[in-house]
Amino acid sequence: MIFLKFTLLDNQEHKVAVSLYLDREDVARTSAGSKVKFNQIRVNLGDGYDIETGTFSAPMHGIYFFTLSYMTSYDNYSNLGLFVNDERLCVTFANKPVNVATCSAMTELRVGDVISVRGFQAGGNLYPSNSVYKNHHSLVGFLYKSL
Repeated sequence: MIFLKFTLLDNQEHKVAVSLYLDREDVARTSAGSKVKFNQIRVNLGDGYDIETGTFSAPMHGIYFFTLSYMTSYDNYSNLGLFVNDERLCVTFANKPVNVATCSAMTELRVGDVISVRGFQAGGNLYPSNSVYKNHHSLVGFLYKSL
């Protein structure tokens, strides 16, 4: 087991954090290159996330940490990737019957660099939200250190 300890910045003007989730009553289908647009915002400190485009744009230069987590649907699979601009940062694979996948990454972002979650292969499905499995597709990220 690996434990990571992070000390968050105390300076209010340098705080950037995002906590998003996907809330759908139907199965979300993914295909290669399709963008997952998280439609619920818990935290958007620094206003980096755009709910219309489904992307996070770095409001300041620094080292950022992100975690993507999701659940596949029924007897299907899903491959999702976390991308910086058009470069793959990490990719996940969740297989049937119902499985959870997570990827985490730390990366340097410059002002305006874009983080997105995209399908990596065709034919994937994400589990629908309901009272038992609500909010299980999420993206969380924060500025670890400004540069």
